[in-house]
Amino acid sequence: MEESKSQVRSANDAKRSLAQSRPKLSAARRSLKKKAIAREFEMKRRELGLGNGPAFKRGFGFYMIVIVGLVLLGSLLLKQASVVDRKKTVNAKMLYAQRSVDALAEALGRYRFHCGCYPTAEDGGLEALSSKVSRRKGWMGPYAGSWGHMIPDPWKRPYVYEPQTNAHPVVLSLGPDGIRGTADDVIPAEGLFDKPFKDASWTNDWVHFSRRGIIVVPKKSKDRQRAGNGKPVR
Repeated sequence: MEESKSQVRSANDAKRSLAQSRPKLSAARRSLKKKAIAREFEMKRRELGLGNGPAFKRGFGFYMIVIVGLVLLGSLLLKQASVVDRKKTVNAKMLYAQRSVDALAEALGRYRFHCGCYPTAEDGGLEALSSKVSRRKGWMGPYAGSWGHMIPDPWKRPYVYEPQTNAHPVVLSLGPDGIRGTADDVIPAEGLFDKPFKDASWTNDWVHFSRRGIIVVPKKSKDRQRAGNGKPVR
């Protein structure tokens, strides 16, 4: 037992003697040694593809920042997509409104072609275009709309119609904002009021509405509504 303790003491004394015999590194040498170790660590980190930041710093906080960033990016993309969808919807409605007021202007021109004037307030305004009867001499309507009523604009508001003295009437849709006099107002293209007079070929097939059906405003691609005999009109 005593011999074992003696051996341990001898080994410890030998270690202390060896440590004391080694020359102590100066501060400059220790700094160079640390830099060399750091360079070696950086090379190994790059070889392993651990990214730009030290791997030991990527804890819970780092991954929480990544998750929050991804959530914010996703919400931004969803918001942008909804804005694009709204713009597409507005553009589609604006196009529909433009076709509608164009069709109304041409229908008003046809009304004037047959009756000699535009419909007045006493005639019912734009409703005179879709009426099935009229007191006007020469009337051969309906000229637009649906059976007995006028189709509203894409924003479910009635089209504005104001007859003028010795001039074309005012026809427009108030657009998305519903306010008159803004850039959203939709007005007919030039010349549509006079188009039925410049080219009267449309009168060749113009017969009583019970045989031809109703002019649908404004979708020309839509199947024509059925006439009195229950068959589509060609």
